[in-house]
Amino acid sequence: MANGDEDTEEPQDDAAEAESDPSSQPKGRRRSFGKVRRELTEDELGSPGVQKLLLDELDRADGAEGELRAITEKFYDTYTKLAVANEKLKTHNAFDVISTGTAAAGSLLFGAAFSIKDNDAIFWLMLIFGGALVAVGVAAKVMRS
Repeated sequence: MANGDEDTEEPQDDAAEAESDPSSQPKGRRRSFGKVRRELTEDELGSPGVQKLLLDELDRADGAEGELRAITEKFYDTYTKLAVANEKLKTHNAFDVISTGTAAAGSLLFGAAFSIKDNDAIFWLMLIFGGALVAVGVAAKVMRS
């Protein structure tokens, strides 16, 4: 009885090792070969059919690696272009905010100057300074477009 128990325990131990060993787990899309033993003996490796299958699989993997390298290169090129475009957009948005703010501040000064007509010096100063700010804001928008 003890020998019978030992014989049945060994395959269970091998199955438990196979489940815990990630290298023995099936990889890829071929689920039909999932339960097949992955380790090859020296005799099996010496077989021309096995060698041809392994070489075919190696060629397929090399082709896939080349495709992945090309895709990775395209990804990083696109990622770099996107980063550059985002930085340009940030600069463009900041420039728009500044030019709009300048034009708005100039308009505010220009309008406020007419409410202070009593003091000629401040009126003309606000009028000229407001007009200059509006002109700079509009010129900045025109040059940016």
